[in-house]
Amino acid sequence: MFFDELPHFSKAVLESLREPMQDGKIRISRVNSKVEYPAKFLFVGAMNPCPCGNLLDAHKECRCSDLEIQKYKNRLSEPFLDRIDLHVTMQNVNVDDKASVSSKEMHKRVVEAHIFCKQRGQKEFNAHLQDKDLDIFCRMDNESYETLQTAISKFSLSFRSIKKIQKVARTIADLNKSELIQKEHLLEALSYRRR
Repeated sequence: MFFDELPHFSKAVLESLREPMQDGKIRISRVNSKVEYPAKFLFVGAMNPCPCGNLLDAHKECRCSDLEIQKYKNRLSEPFLDRIDLHVTMQNVNVDDKASVSSKEMHKRVVEAHIFCKQRGQKEFNAHLQDKDLDIFCRMDNESYETLQTAISKFSLSFRSIKKIQKVARTIADLNKSELIQKEHLLEALSYRRR
């Protein structure tokens, strides 16, 4: 599911996505009945850095005031943003930019990581691991564990954020065919958290 111009969606729509994004289920409650539907989906959202879109542009001047930028960003609640695994800030494309990895090579790495994950005995993708499975499948070496503890206190991470970081770090470790999550995997996962 792709939401372009994310802050322009109504708050009610965005907030109603929180539960299915976290649990992979949609629950509908009426007076006489409750119904639950499976709803595992990949959510992708895109937004500009400010209302005019030029805040991070090296060649264009931003026309927005600080208040307008803050109002724009505040349209997305912390609990909603906390449910998004990866936050990436895109830069302008330069004429000289070239891809470091081809689509074919990336596809091969993803398939190999998936096989690596299955050989570990996982039945679910890393993103869908239950809390009880994190200790089994998201094991860390001592250095990465200490790094995570430092990040928790420094950035006041929520329990949800900690779990998401562990799952993303597990995926990065899988791409590198590493049984344990190492410090470099954890640091990369932390770099994808919202700043």
